[in-house]
Amino acid sequence: MAELEFDLLGPLVVRQAGTAVDLGPPKRRALLIRLLLEDGRAVSLDRLSEDVWEGRPPSSAISSLQVHISRLRTVLEPRRRRRDRAEVLITEPTGYALHVPAESRDTVRFERAVARSRELLAGQRVREARREAERALAMWRGAALADAAHLLFAVREAARLEEIRLEALELHAAVLVHDGELRQAVAAAEELTARHPLRESGWSLLMHALYRSGRQAQALERYEELRRHLAGELGLEPGPELRAIQRAILHHDVPALARTLGHRVPPPARGPAPPAAGRSAGPDDPGAVPAGAADRDAENGETLRDGADGGYGPDPLPVTRPAQLPPELAHFAGRHTELAQALAPPGDGPDGTAFPVTVIGGLPGIGKTTLAIHWAHRIAGRFPDGQLFVNLRGFDPTGAAMEPDEALRGFLTALGVPPQRVPADLEAQAALYRSLLAGRRVLVLLDNARDEEQVRPLLPGVPGCAVVVTSRNQLSGLVATEGARPLSLGLPTEAEAREVVATRLGADRAAAEPRAVGDIVARCARLPLALAIVAARAALHPAFSLSSVAAELHALHGSLDAFTGADIATDVRGVFSWSYRALTPGAARLFRLLALHPGPDVSVPAAAGLAGLPVPETRPLLAELTRVCLLGEHAPGRFAFHDLLRVYAGELAGQEETEADRRAAVRRCLDHYLHTARSGVPLLNSQQPPLACDPPAAGVTPEKLTDHRRAIRWFTAENRVLNAVVKQSIDAGFDTHTRQLAWALQEYYDCKGQWSDSLTAHTAALKTAERRSDRAEQALFHRAIGRVHTSMGSYEGAMVHFDRAAELFTELGDVVEQARTDHSVAILFHRSGRDHAALRRAERVLELARSRGDRMWEAVSLNAVGWYRSVLGEHERALEGCRQSLMLLKGLDAPREEACVWDSLGHAHHHLGHHEEALICYRRALALFREFDDGRNEAGTLTRVGDTQRAMGDEGAARASWQRALEIRDELGRLGSEEIRARLADLAAPVTRRARERLVRHGDG
Repeated sequence: MAELEFDLLGPLVVRQAGTAVDLGPPKRRALLIRLLLEDGRAVSLDRLSEDVWEGRPPSSAISSLQVHISRLRTVLEPRRRRRDRAEVLITEPTGYALHVPAESRDTVRFERAVARSRELLAGQRVREARREAERALAMWRGAALADAAHLLFAVREAARLEEIRLEALELHAAVLVHDGELRQAVAAAEELTARHPLRESGWSLLMHALYRSGRQAQALERYEELRRHLAGELGLEPGPELRAIQRAILHHDVPALARTLGHRVPPPARGPAPPAAGRSAGPDDPGAVPAGAADRDAENGETLRDGADGGYGPDPLPVTRPAQLPPELAHFAGRHTELAQALAPPGDGPDGTAFPVTVIGGLPGIGKTTLAIHWAHRIAGRFPDGQLFVNLRGFDPTGAAMEPDEALRGFLTALGVPPQRVPADLEAQAALYRSLLAGRRVLVLLDNARDEEQVRPLLPGVPGCAVVVTSRNQLSGLVATEGARPLSLGLPTEAEAREVVATRLGADRAAAEPRAVGDIVARCARLPLALAIVAARAALHPAFSLSSVAAELHALHGSLDAFTGADIATDVRGVFSWSYRALTPGAARLFRLLALHPGPDVSVPAAAGLAGLPVPETRPLLAELTRVCLLGEHAPGRFAFHDLLRVYAGELAGQEETEADRRAAVRRCLDHYLHTARSGVPLLNSQQPPLACDPPAAGVTPEKLTDHRRAIRWFTAENRVLNAVVKQSIDAGFDTHTRQLAWALQEYYDCKGQWSDSLTAHTAALKTAERRSDRAEQALFHRAIGRVHTSMGSYEGAMVHFDRAAELFTELGDVVEQARTDHSVAILFHRSGRDHAALRRAERVLELARSRGDRMWEAVSLNAVGWYRSVLGEHERALEGCRQSLMLLKGLDAPREEACVWDSLGHAHHHLGHHEEALICYRRALALFREFDDGRNEAGTLTRVGDTQRAMGDEGAARASWQRALEIRDELGRLGSEEIRARLADLAAPVTRRARERLVRHGDG
């Protein structure tokens, strides 16, 4: 463990005893960084999957993470035996933890070196301070945490490290000045001011270095350059320290200049200090008072005169300091990522933040106001001229939103304008408001805004002020025209939701029942308002166990009754209703009907089919629901409910839609997916015969899948939805849809290895066929179930279903379907090791295909016969048959069938020793399988590619091919993984044998 080193100040590098190790793919590198940032604390699998997959983990995330953890353990502890307990990457009850010394991370060594340099300089040990500063800076190889820079969990830490690096650069420049290395000091300070022109500490160092170099005029020119830039861009003057340096240089006041530098070094990174009275505002002094503001405050006034047209009279209007922020909330918890974004290092905004206007949006009950108030209190010190607050009641239960002129009158009064002198006209009010705020630093918090028009008159529009707006409406117009920064609140993470409960109920009570806390979080669907309501109930009854509270929620699941607060502001139904009442009738109907969609998300065409509307009419309705955050667009063109909003919409659908209307909507929904899927079936498998199907219901326009690439994209995008649709058809008693959906999805399920989903669908379909006494469909579904059992390695169960299918097809006299069944049985025989029997079945199918003149089936059968012959050692005959198959497939537009033939050709060439030809064939097969996203066959071909590469002596390439094949098989949960692991283990075996032989020869064995 002591031999490990982790370099994070650039692309991630891990060294084992000084040698860099191969960490593998980007996800694994990001996972390791995530664990390193926890400094030995355990992280749950759910939290890791949320963070590493950017909040959108796939269904396979947990199994993929476990594979990555296993690979990391192999890298970090190469000498550990499989059965030994891990010492570095530990499994704990709450998740995984990385136990490594702090000093193994270059980030820790860097910070310690900077701190030592600062201490040494303070102690006048200048040369040693310089060496430490240069050692610290030499550790940087690029952007900090570069492999995870796009992931939210790394943003805050990367920003913090970058700030310390900047301090280290300033420290190094200061050391150079103290050490008399003035030419280097000037160069270092010039680079600092060029890269960070608003950071006054760099200009201070530059002026010192230039003056100490005998370049007084240039030092003063640099001061004027900065002053002009600040005045022109921000309307500000340089800060007091720079003005003191300028005066000292002008008067050659060396003692005063020395005092401004002294042994001063950049302080450690920290939050803004409270403002000192009368300080001038500079771009790096967010808590300072603008130049002249202290004098105006002392005089308690700022004169505004009306001129000839009359108005306010000649008397000065007093400008008071408002402090209107609501009290800080005692139970604020979580929102670490959002606060890190909000409190990011200063950008180009005049208020010391990256944007002068921030819009906080999100669904009802998500905690927008809570975050805004907490954030406002955190940054209030940057705005010494006060804070203004108003609830604009944009989504109020009374429906009476505040007009802008009413809000402005309140602001003007708070700023000291007598009521009788507030103009009556909105435009004049806004002009006076902006005039009073000119040159001042005021924070404005506009809560619960309705739309852009309500907000725009309340924007100060002057440098130095900042505005935070909360709204259920996205206010995209402010983003587009006012340069506002959108900060969209999603659900808190599970860990943050647990933190909310623990903060409200006490850490000891939450820690005593962690499982119950998890149940409460799940039942509340992590919605902050729901968590607050339930936590309040538990707090009012301290004798109640949290398990009993969770059980109460479980008993009421599917209803919002558990989330009824003491007043409308803390009643989930009431809070949701404020947004629902603001909808147009068309959007309100769509909102209700979307509750009937099985989820987890819905596309625009599917929503249109559900509602029985054309797509062009549906898009604006979805946009309306998204604008008011009743629906989220989590990916382009894909929309989803929060769980509790779905419950609310379902309640409304039950109240306002008739049973007949609801069933008709479900039928349209099923028709959309069924008819779209049916159009994709021949594009995935041209051999699969369609089932008879009624036309779609009126109002349904299925999507047109015109080629196999588009079909694969659609099936992949709708994967989770299709599983839910099948379940809905079963539960709602739509038997015809159940059978037809199962048939339409079998080829895609086969490609993706979704055996459990496939078995569920086909078993339900078989039951419906049996209820209808439809022997033809029974036979088809028996065969389909047999194929699934074969893929799962359940060969006896598969044969039972194949036998029943064959029996039914024989009774029906359907020789074609009997032949298709024989083809499936041949595959079973091959996989169970009965290759001679497999060949005989395949030859029988080939004979029938030729007798019927079915070119496609003949090509498929030729390939099957060729494959089994190659497996049995008849490689030349296999090549001949497979080449005939390729000739027949020309012009049939059957790329997946072609891929299978190329794979068979590669197998035969490999065993004939034609390794280059084999690789060419395999690569053609891989390209086609990947077009279909056919991981099952891709993994098989990659395994054979590795065999050929090893036979050619390229063990590194073979290892890479087998490793990728293993990852695919593990993701799909398919059989065959152990065979690949055996191949990988065998690669190391010769090395082990050679080492043993050397020991024996030297008398050590």
